[in-house]
Order: sequence, then C-alpha cells, then structure tokens
Amino acid sequence: MIYFVSLFSFLFILAVGAIGEDRIRLKNGEVLQGQAVKFDEGSMTLTFKFAQGTLGYPSSDLAEVNLEERPGVAEGRQAFAKGNWEEVVNRWKPSVEALMGVDSPWVLECAGGLGQAYLALGKVADAETHFGKMKKFYAQGPAALRASVGLAEATQNRDAGVLLEKLKELEGQLKEGLRPLRADREALAEYYFARGGAYEKKGDAKKALEDYLRVATLYPEPPSLGQRAEERAEGLRKANKDLVTE
Repeated sequence: MIYFVSLFSFLFILAVGAIGEDRIRLKNGEVLQGQAVKFDEGSMTLTFKFAQGTLGYPSSDLAEVNLEERPGVAEGRQAFAKGNWEEVVNRWKPSVEALMGVDSPWVLECAGGLGQAYLALGKVADAETHFGKMKKFYAQGPAALRASVGLAEATQNRDAGVLLEKLKELEGQLKEGLRPLRADREALAEYYFARGGAYEKKGDAKKALEDYLRVATLYPEPPSLGQRAEERAEGLRKANKDLVTE
C-alpha cells in the first residue's frame, strides 16, 4: 500500500509538472516538451527551452506547435470584450512580441486583437508597424486576411475611396459559409467593419449600415467589435430615419 501511494504521488507530481509546458513536433517525428521563448523575425526560428538545453528550430522544421496560454492572455481577452484597449495592449503585447510568427490559435487571436486595439486607440503608426510584421509572418489563412485588412485601415484610413479599393482586392480571401471557423469569423468581422467604416466616411450610409449589421448579426466575434458595429448601425439609423437595408 505504501508503494502504491508513493507511485501515485509520483505520477501526480509528473502530471502537475507537465501542465503549462509547450510542445513541438518536428518534421522528423521528434517531439519536445518545454517552453517556447521567442520567435525570431529575421531567421524565422523558434527558440525552445527544454530539459537538455535551449535550441533554435527553423519554422520549416516544425510540423506542429502547441503553446500554453501565457499569463495575461485571459485577462486581455476580457478587456478586449469590454473595449478596454489600453489594458488589451498591456496584457497582450509582451506575448505577441515574443511569439508572433508561431501558428498557434491564441497567438493569432492576440496578434490580430492587438492591432485592432492600436487602431481603436488611434495609434495608427503602431498599427501599421504591427500589421506589417503580422503580414510577413502569416502569408495565408485568416491571419493573413486580418493583417491585410488592418494594414489597409492603418495606411489608407484617411482616404475612404482608396481603402475601399484595397478592401475590394481582398474579397477573394473571404471564407464565408454556413459554419465558418472562429478564426475566419473574426477575420470576416474585421473586414466588414472596416468596409462599413469606409462607406460611412464616403457618405454611403446604406452600404455602411448593411456592413455594420452583417458584423452585428452574422459575425459578432469578438464581442466588442459586434457591439461597436451595432452602436454604429444605431447611430446611422438615428441620423437617417428613412434609411432601410435590402
């Protein structure tokens, strides 16, 4: 019985110790557990610390990366839902600066959200730099679309006509369907919200309202963006009492 309890305790300690560890699988089949430290922009290499030491692995050698959420990610998510943009930046910026470039769901979420926080705060230069790096790291998929939309907003926000042209060029990347994945829904929400804003600046209230309502009803994730879209739609309705959508 004493042996059983000791063995159980040992296994329990091992299990607890494993919580919080990152895991990478290389293309040669090797699996490593430890902590991802930094993804280097220049060499496109992930620095990984494990029991045997610390090594860098080129992204071309990585078959799969599973990262545990870092401290502050959950709090940043709550702040994002409430539209507390300064807190979003404070909570997410450290993790994004260290790990953007890794194909991990929460890293992609934080990277896109951090850029949106910069835009919401009016920090256009920071948004442009951030989305430019994001576009370099992620060449395809919903993260690439979010980066392109954010970059278009940051660089062309003062010229609604040019912004609309830039967004039109991205239409081929939209993945709409009966059940789009969450990452695709978030990318679609940011796309239509940006286009709605461009239409509103150009004076086309009807098309702006349609895009805001599309975000609020079809793609209300993240919640803060859905709420902002609903507020803008309501503002357009009040300013244009005869305004209707098809």
